[in-house]
Amino acid sequence: MKRQGIVKWYKEDKGYGRIMLDGEDENHVFVHFSSILPDTSRFSDGFRFLKQGQKVSFELVENPSSTDQRQVAENVIIISD
Repeated sequence: MKRQGIVKWYKEDKGYGRIMLDGEDENHVFVHFSSILPDTSRFSDGFRFLKQGQKVSFELVENPSSTDQRQVAENVIIISD
């Protein structure tokens, strides 16, 4: 399911963060750097990261192997800074 959200926080040194679904602070999902789609204009060195406040588009995917991360963001695309 394709969704939009706003990056709540992202730790570059750890490579993960949270995205607020539809901009709602209480409703957020986990995102890992490996789920961010490559964008050569933004990530020339190959490292992918997000910044707090960015608007993103992503697929919301069920994660049955985890008890605390039931849903995760996949195929994340930055819409705007």
